[in-house]
This record gives sequence, structure tokens and C-alpha cells, in this order.
Amino acid sequence: MASRIPARPVRDFDDSTARLTACGVSIGLYVIACFMPALITRTPRGGGDSAVNGAFLLLIGSTAVVSGNFGWFANPLLAVALVMLALRADRKALWWGGTASVLGLSSIVRMHSYNSEVRGTAIGFYVWMASLLVVPVTAQLLSRRDTRS
Repeated sequence: MASRIPARPVRDFDDSTARLTACGVSIGLYVIACFMPALITRTPRGGGDSAVNGAFLLLIGSTAVVSGNFGWFANPLLAVALVMLALRADRKALWWGGTASVLGLSSIVRMHSYNSEVRGTAIGFYVWMASLLVVPVTAQLLSRRDTRS
């Protein structure tokens, strides 16, 4: 027996919540990474290892260009990718965010050329990388959903 209640029309999925959530998660991870140890360095005179937090690296990171490390430039590219994602330009957000992720990842390769005292990365670096990856992954998922409809 059929129900007398009329079926509700199917609404289009509003992806603005997903976009805002992705932007918020990316920015949140970015801020968290600024307060966490991101780089492990050797202290002078054999005093052991010390950690450098992300905020300090954000402030001085552009000086690494002198030694060929361009990873710091992932930060402004992330800002552009966030704007593109918020403006519903998924393909542009994917490319800007993907480029930011590759540049950020390249800083691992070039890290030791910047300073011979660098021992490795700490948790803040990986949280920063996660903040870079949120935007292109979200843009890819949203653009895939749009092409299927």
C-alpha cells in the first residue's frame, strides 16, 4: 500500500560545508604545527639535540632560498589554494594545493643543504604537511563528485 505522505524532492548536495570544514581543518593544523617542534638540530659544542618550533621556521624560512630550499614557499601557495577552494574553483585549488604539497615535501630533500646542524624532522613538520594535503585532497574529492553528477 502506498504512503499518502508525498516524497520530498531530492536536494542537491551543498558542498559549502565540506569546503569550510576542509579550510578550517587545514588552517587549524597549520596553527597547531606552528606551536609544535618541527625541526631537530644539533646544539653547539656537543650539547645534544634541540627542537625548533614551526613559528620560528615560518619567520626565517624564506632565507633558506639562499641554499636552494624552496619549501617555505608552500605557505603562500597554501593560502592561494585555500582561497580557490573557498571560491569553488576545485581544479585550481587542486593544482595550487598540490604544488604547495610538493614544495613542502621537497624541503625534506633539501633540508641538510640548508644547515649541516639539522638532524631531522619532528612532529610539527608532519602536521604542517597534513595541513598542506587537506586542500588538494578535498578539491579532488569534490571535483570527482561534480563530474559524476
